[in-house]
Amino acid sequence: MLSTIGIKKFLYIKDVSIDLFRGLNVFTGETGVGKSLIIDAIEFTLGKKGKFSDNDFVELVFEDIENEFTEDKTLIIARQIKDGKSVYFLNGKRATLSTIKEAVNKVIEIHGQHAYQSLFSKEYPRQVLDTYADLNEKIEEYQKLFRKYKQLENLEKEILQKQSDRLKEIDIINFQLEELENAQLKEGEKQELEERYNYLSNIENLKSSVLEAKYKILEEDESIEEKLSYVLKLLSQFIDTNENIKNSYNLLEEAKALVKEAFYSLDELDFDYSQEELYSIEERLNLINKLELKYNTDVNGLIKLQEQLKERLEKLNNLEYELPKIQKEKEEIYKKVLNLAEEISKIRKEKAKQLEKLVEKHLSELALKDAKFIVNLEESELNLYGKDKIQFLFSANKGIEPQPLNKVASGGELSRISLVLKLISNKSSDTIIFDEVDTGIGGKTAVYMAKKIHSLSKNFQVLLITHLPQIAVYADRHFVVDKITMDDETNAVIKLAEDKEREKEIARMLSGMIDEKSLEHARKLLESAN
Repeated sequence: MLSTIGIKKFLYIKDVSIDLFRGLNVFTGETGVGKSLIIDAIEFTLGKKGKFSDNDFVELVFEDIENEFTEDKTLIIARQIKDGKSVYFLNGKRATLSTIKEAVNKVIEIHGQHAYQSLFSKEYPRQVLDTYADLNEKIEEYQKLFRKYKQLENLEKEILQKQSDRLKEIDIINFQLEELENAQLKEGEKQELEERYNYLSNIENLKSSVLEAKYKILEEDESIEEKLSYVLKLLSQFIDTNENIKNSYNLLEEAKALVKEAFYSLDELDFDYSQEELYSIEERLNLINKLELKYNTDVNGLIKLQEQLKERLEKLNNLEYELPKIQKEKEEIYKKVLNLAEEISKIRKEKAKQLEKLVEKHLSELALKDAKFIVNLEESELNLYGKDKIQFLFSANKGIEPQPLNKVASGGELSRISLVLKLISNKSSDTIIFDEVDTGIGGKTAVYMAKKIHSLSKNFQVLLITHLPQIAVYADRHFVVDKITMDDETNAVIKLAEDKEREKEIARMLSGMIDEKSLEHARKLLESAN
């Protein structure tokens, strides 16, 4: 249930906290005071679009909610306007609007002043009938099969429509595979070839440099080795006299050994090569560069591409053999889809008759004694919801042929039909909000409607904005909305009306003024409701 509406700032409502009751919560007030702002504030928190002001902030607290978003069965959502942008919060942490909507799914449901417009939707009659008939699980089962059937149907069409394209693609892939397989590419090959090519291309210069280096190290009169030997000889007689000299001597000895090692390493170099090897490497590199440029990838990418082409070729070749399998599976699934659609249709037809009688019974109690309500089912092509086209037909008077609601029903009649369908089919939301669902009715009809709404509030929390005293007297918690203007600033005031204050509000709603006569009438109304 929605336990608290906290409004720090929203339009001309400031610093208001409304504690709600589990049953029927009614909001009343004079015309123009902004009763519907309460609903607007709730819708604002749930993501309603519109022009809002910086620092607008509304918080909704829900209790006894069991879903993955709650903490200790408590769900707190909020929205703030900051620098012209919306910021949403879920249990005190930043959240996205989609997360907020998911969190309140099946928790709260709002029916605005023109909620009956949903009666004209093509989907609404099906939703009502399927909910009433407890068909939602069976519909989900059907939808899984139907989606599988459509998937197979589309795959079959794709294979048939692209037969010529498939053959062309096979030819192209075969050519590309032959080209890549003939190249016999290896990972890291290009780098090795480039290093070998650079070595062979510069071998004469390298040979000359190596010979000179060897000569400088050991072979010339004043070679590096001879100079090191001379220095070592100079220091050898003093190595025991000073630690620094000893360290230097040791380092020079190591250097002499390293110089010799470098010489032998250079001496082992092989400068024998053939020009044919150089040409062969050059041709190989040209081939690799050509393939890399053509396929816009490196050697490793070309090797992966080769594997991908093999997989694609296998799929394309298998498609021809898979077509009969796909067609067979499609036919098998179609039979299951059709059988389940017929089963759903049969249940709908049975439940439609029950729904018609139940709606007519409720409408009769709402001063529409001669109303005729029909759930019309016509067969249609198989779709995501079965094989039925469902439409509500209505006639308010005897002798009038029932027709679609948008053609024959008045605003007051639509409000009553909308309420009745909500009474019958609501099996999900914990909190239901009505904004002036009593449009176009009064007198005894209003009393009947009040009883229906009160009945609904026994199983669900109901928030209701009304201008009818006949409905307001059934409230478990009655709030009065007013507004005051001070220093050119307008602020809304929302008070819980109890005892005498409630009697005064009912009296005002009855006659537009508060006097002893209207107060007496108000007391009688309240007593009769209790």
